[in-house]
Amino acid sequence: MTLADTLQADLRLENDTIENYSEYSKNELWGIVERYTATKENDIIKEIFLHNKTMSAVAREQGITIDRVRQIKEKGLRKLRIGKAKRELLEKFDIAEAGLFRGGLNNYKEHNFTSIVEHLAEKRLEAEERYKRHLMEIEEMHRKRVDGIRHCVEPDNRKRGL
Repeated sequence: MTLADTLQADLRLENDTIENYSEYSKNELWGIVERYTATKENDIIKEIFLHNKTMSAVAREQGITIDRVRQIKEKGLRKLRIGKAKRELLEKFDIAEAGLFRGGLNNYKEHNFTSIVEHLAEKRLEAEERYKRHLMEIEEMHRKRVDGIRHCVEPDNRKRGL
């Protein structure tokens, strides 16, 4: 067996591991969705997110309006965002709280077309710059005060011959 064969075998093993974990994660996720949503909510959420169907396609298949599909989907997603479902999702998938990043295009526009994370980073940098300027101003005031005191003290030392 050559080095290339060994490396190639390791890559296959790594890819297989990733695929197995991915499949396991999907099963865990959809298990949580099933446990915490009603059957109708579960079906609609799966159709939209698992099978990549549009709400209009789901509405046609289910024989209901698009607005009703949206309502059912939102109700199911709300259930997943609270209580035990939320806790289980956070524990199993280390999902970051999305609440800070909600708001869509309006918040995006509000912050000069940067994400909220970028906006917060910019604000922090601005605050650090203000702090440094303020610190330099204080140091300058202190230096002037010390120079003024030296100036007052030095003439007295000259008179004494020091």
